[in-house]
Amino acid sequence: MKACVLGAGAWGSALAIVLADNGHEVVMWDRSPGVVEPVNAHHVAPRLQGLELPKTISASLDLGQALAGAKIVVSAVPSSALGSVVMAAGPLVPSDAILVSATKGLESETQARPTEAWRSAAPSLSSRLVAISGPNFAIEIARRLPAATVVASKDQESRVAAQGAFMTPYLRVYTHWDVAGVELGGALKNIVAIACGIVEGMGLGYNAQAAIISRGIAEVTRLGVALGADPLTFAGLSGVGDLVLTSTGHLSRNRQAGIAIGRGESIESFIARTGYTVEGAATVKGAMKLSSDLGISMPITEVVYKVLYLGLPPRQGLSLIMSRDRRSEHE
Repeated sequence: MKACVLGAGAWGSALAIVLADNGHEVVMWDRSPGVVEPVNAHHVAPRLQGLELPKTISASLDLGQALAGAKIVVSAVPSSALGSVVMAAGPLVPSDAILVSATKGLESETQARPTEAWRSAAPSLSSRLVAISGPNFAIEIARRLPAATVVASKDQESRVAAQGAFMTPYLRVYTHWDVAGVELGGALKNIVAIACGIVEGMGLGYNAQAAIISRGIAEVTRLGVALGADPLTFAGLSGVGDLVLTSTGHLSRNRQAGIAIGRGESIESFIARTGYTVEGAATVKGAMKLSSDLGISMPITEVVYKVLYLGLPPRQGLSLIMSRDRRSEHE
């Protein structure tokens, strides 16, 4: 079958490789000629360390051409571009295709989850929406190292179809019905990863990082449940699994950003210097608004927000967390 991947970044390119390995003809769409041309001319992924791509993968600047006839559409665009992409692509998605969202963030204007953004732009997609998320570094998936991930949909047929599309000898795919939990776990863990990086950048040891991870999953779960997710989802691959990987793995851009901030660099300087997409830096704004609207306590998220955008010194932020009122962990 033909598959279309929207966004030829590292994650989109990695998922294109998985689909190609399963026999699909894959067309990646991207706005940048500097990305599309090397894919077609040399079969390499510019945003994936120039890794060689299967010959069955091509790329296009033409959104309509890329989507035409696709049975599987994968949305792997950054959350900052999600709003514009869903408006442009939503009406063009074939009526018999499933749409798999691989964006790990919240829509910047509305704080909507990615599948919610797609549903709003194209209501006809409602029964064919799937979210994919898990502890997956793109470069390791692209190099076909063993991994596991989750595909979630309210529609059983759609999630089983997505499972079949991505299951390979090196990628084990589990199904789930809890779309909200899977998407929120993938988005909110990036904030905790930044916090872990800040702690590491300040040289405060592994105990502090373990505490951030443990209490981080607690506040991620609190907000997730308030937004309709099953708390058990956050104990799985798309929750604690992804959070641990992103908070501790050296390939994590969110963790790298945190390390730089812990050493005194601003988030703006880090992004300008590296060119990285740091999803947690955008997601923390939406998480702050959601937690405020719902009255959910998220102290780690609040401190990360204040450090990134209100000039709070990281050590002062740590003091705020450590000096909070005594309480039971069961709370």
